[in-house]
Amino acid sequence: MSEAPKQIVAAKYQQTTSRATPEAVARELRKLPAASGPLDSRKRALHDLAHALAYVQEQHKQKVVDTCQQEKATGLLLSLLGDIDAAPPVPASEDVIRVGRRVLGMGPMDARLYVLSCFVNLSYLGGAAMLRLPPDGMRESAMEILVDTLLKTVDSESVLFYAVAGLYNLSNDASFADLASRNPGLLQKLEALSASPNPDTVKDRKSTRLNSSH
Repeated sequence: MSEAPKQIVAAKYQQTTSRATPEAVARELRKLPAASGPLDSRKRALHDLAHALAYVQEQHKQKVVDTCQQEKATGLLLSLLGDIDAAPPVPASEDVIRVGRRVLGMGPMDARLYVLSCFVNLSYLGGAAMLRLPPDGMRESAMEILVDTLLKTVDSESVLFYAVAGLYNLSNDASFADLASRNPGLLQKLEALSASPNPDTVKDRKSTRLNSSH
């Protein structure tokens, strides 16, 4: 019997209920497309969306999932991630966003963490089905991006943690077992993460590996 899905609450963030409503989620999603503004403003919207999804209250879960489905959230997040990865390199000191008085790094690796966080919490809320199939016009699903991220990441415990948590939330479905069977390196990587210094990663990778064989 699989364990309950995992929710990730973003660190260093004070909960503000108004930011976690379905309306707030819809508002940030509409700021993600390329046509909505410059890349910096889209990155700020990604930050705000990630935090909103981390604090959705019980009575809003289904409405938030429905909103993400209607706004094609998975496709928007994957498109933004692709645009960030393809953007010309910027010095780390300049690749930032401003949130109130804080200046936060928002380079490609930071952005990937926020996108992965969105995937983890969206699947926790009940939107896992959106992550299992490629969005319209795209070749890869969010689940495949999580696998690809896990396989390619070596030296970032944070990225590994989010990737494993996301796959854990998706592993209770035959589609994950099928994907794992086509990516033999996935199970090997999950096994190798038994040595991770993060106990949550160790726990989630074990459950994910077990689910993949069912």
